[in-house]
Amino acid sequence: MEGAERQASQSSQPSQVSSEQAKWKQMMDEGIARYMREHPDRFHRRVRRGIPPEFRWRVWKAAVRLDDAWPSVDYHSLCEKETQWTPSIVMDVTRTFPDVKAFDDVQQQRLKRVLNAYASCNPEIGYCQGMNYVAGLLLLVSHNEEESFFVFTQLMEHEDFGLAGFYVGKLPLLRRYLRACESLVADTLPELREHFIKQSVQPAVCARFRGAFDRVGSGCFGATRVKRPSGPKDLV
Repeated sequence: MEGAERQASQSSQPSQVSSEQAKWKQMMDEGIARYMREHPDRFHRRVRRGIPPEFRWRVWKAAVRLDDAWPSVDYHSLCEKETQWTPSIVMDVTRTFPDVKAFDDVQQQRLKRVLNAYASCNPEIGYCQGMNYVAGLLLLVSHNEEESFFVFTQLMEHEDFGLAGFYVGKLPLLRRYLRACESLVADTLPELREHFIKQSVQPAVCARFRGAFDRVGSGCFGATRVKRPSGPKDLV
């Protein structure tokens, strides 16, 4: 009986995938940016079920509103400029996604140029360790070096995203995320928080481990209770 149920479940998967593909194709044909504005709840539900790989980069570009704010900079001249951060960038690109075969020497050179271009474009921020993984992921998805640079710039500098807050000065956005994590631990896992304190460990230290915040947020806290900390315009 279990075998029959498993077989039936497996046979239904292709039709489910086909249905999702058709929905996404319709969204793309209508114009994904327009669809996001007019049907935000439906769009978010479908994103949570997964964006088909062939549409992912176009959706990401629309999500950061790249078409509305295409930077007026010369990427090709910026990416070749040597900066004070270039030695650190060169060192970190070889450490980026070392276990991902697709992130080969060619991708590493692309990543170097993207990070170098951003450091040249915005010397007030320059380069900080951790940016390499954000830009590297964009390259893996896009296969387009110049567009990856522009999306990275939007993520870093647009007020709705403000990832620069993770890397500038006293790391204001990182501090806000750590405070949010500590608040969630105190609210939903008070015994764990007390254990941390007794061991002289700050409760927010769990966020230092890769993926810890996401796993705790979606698992122990419950997805409906987790709210993303606000961007830099709301920092305190």
